[in-house]
Amino acid sequence: MQDLVLGFLTFLCCLKGLTCSKWSINSQPQVNGSLGQNVILPCSFTHPKQDTYTGIISVMWMQENKKEPVFQCSLSNKTNSQDGNCTQRPSKRFWLHGNPRKRDLSLAISNLQLSDGAKYACRLILDYEKAQRATELIVHAPARILILSQYLELTSHAMLVKCIAQGNPVPDVKWTLSSGQNVSATTERHKYMVMSSVQFSEQDVYTCQAVNSLARAQKTFPPDPRSCSAPLVATGVLASVLALGLLLFIWNLIRKRQSERGAMENYLGAQQVKSSIYEANETVYANVRTLPPDASAQDKMYSTWPPSEEARAEVNPRFQSQRRATKVHPATAPTAPVESDR
Repeated sequence: MQDLVLGFLTFLCCLKGLTCSKWSINSQPQVNGSLGQNVILPCSFTHPKQDTYTGIISVMWMQENKKEPVFQCSLSNKTNSQDGNCTQRPSKRFWLHGNPRKRDLSLAISNLQLSDGAKYACRLILDYEKAQRATELIVHAPARILILSQYLELTSHAMLVKCIAQGNPVPDVKWTLSSGQNVSATTERHKYMVMSSVQFSEQDVYTCQAVNSLARAQKTFPPDPRSCSAPLVATGVLASVLALGLLLFIWNLIRKRQSERGAMENYLGAQQVKSSIYEANETVYANVRTLPPDASAQDKMYSTWPPSEEARAEVNPRFQSQRRATKVHPATAPTAPVESDR
């Protein structure tokens, strides 16, 4: 049925004046890339009327086991057309590196992941004609150990040490014990990962080594204390600095509280002194803060109550001037009648 459809489409192509000879699409069967690097999957095509074709060019890149394309676009083959730009890089890691108007459909992939390793189909549609070619992308990755830890097996209730390694080719895992004894390991392999477990003993130190054709990696359980000495020293210095800063902050806070308390006590004392003033005939005569430093005057002022006029005058000069103004002159003072001796 598919062949009949393709034949009918080819017949329509001939009716439109296009050369009925087959056109081709080319790609590499296999492309190698490295983990974290960029790679280009080449793809190009030829067409009998490629210099005069003004129709729509539709490009699509599909990854196996995925329903949605990793990249697709359509544009007119006219040179000055503004209907789209397939070469503009999108926000994702996949974009068209080539220019379809120049018959280049190459796909670029940045920051390769192991999950990018798969078969890709370069698909092209020109009017009623469609063609595609497949390319297999292989992502190489050096061996590395992801996890090395102790855990409890729930089914057997046994304490194990598990090592999980990753790489492409899938690495081989080897165990070494500090006691020199041979150990029996249980190993499971997946596409890019291997998991290996051994029985745990407190008397041994376990070293897991993962090896492939690109690299060799190893880790030790329990970890070597010397490898943690530098972080521990840095952590201790940082903790000391933080503790010292906290103590200085608390000390400054205590001093500030004491200073505020002293200022408040001085203020309350001043207010209490200001309220203890001596008044006579509705006139303020003295205050503790305004007393002269003469101790004898102070004694005269406070030895008796109410204070005498001499003490007031000696302490407060203003009262002395008032006393002089109000003093009766002897010439004008009334004389008491003199009684005669009879």
